[in-house]
Amino acid sequence: MTLILRGSVGRADVGALRSALGDALRLHRPERLEVDMSGLLEIDPGVTGMVTAIILDASGGTFIRIVRAPTAVRHQLRLSGGDDLLG
Repeated sequence: MTLILRGSVGRADVGALRSALGDALRLHRPERLEVDMSGLLEIDPGVTGMVTAIILDASGGTFIRIVRAPTAVRHQLRLSGGDDLLG
């Protein structure tokens, strides 16, 4: 299963991301989930840690990987402790 992010992620988007991720995991119970960030233009550096925490907290028994993130986003995720999520 793949969750695709497009546009930008800022403080106002954190709740929607949490909800979409939670819904996908609860409704579909996938063994593996990819968060495709290829369409992500930017992520607010102030929320990168929150995005990482949301993904880690939501995972439960699901193997979650962030894939196709742009270089700048990958760098921000690494700085926020999300290195293990990057695929």
